[in-house]
Amino acid sequence: MSKKKKITLISVFVAVVAVAAIVAVVLNQKSTTAGVKNFKVQIVSERDGYDQTADCKSDAEFLGEFLRTFEGCEYQESDYGIYVTGFDGMKEDLDNQYWWCISVNGEAAVTGADEIPLQDGDTYNFTLKQGW
Repeated sequence: MSKKKKITLISVFVAVVAVAAIVAVVLNQKSTTAGVKNFKVQIVSERDGYDQTADCKSDAEFLGEFLRTFEGCEYQESDYGIYVTGFDGMKEDLDNQYWWCISVNGEAAVTGADEIPLQDGDTYNFTLKQGW
């Protein structure tokens, strides 16, 4: 293969990789919706025999911002944002490995509540889990 063809192939490969990286960044951006959003918050604790869903409305952009005003939500501020410690008196118990897991529309969240955008129609689930 000639040197010119090699350079052309490498240039095309680099361009394809660059375009793929740009597309990946755009698709993975966390978009927020301005204005009032209607959504559900479900709180589940098998330990406490509790399963309640609330219809909520907020103009907050992110879940953490909303939780700071949500009646019954107990939390701590940390260097990483809001850390949920309980709901309606049902508290985590780290000594016995009980902790609150956040899911959005049935899928476990991969970021903290301060980075989860509130979206109209979504369901935000908080389940008291046991075990690491």
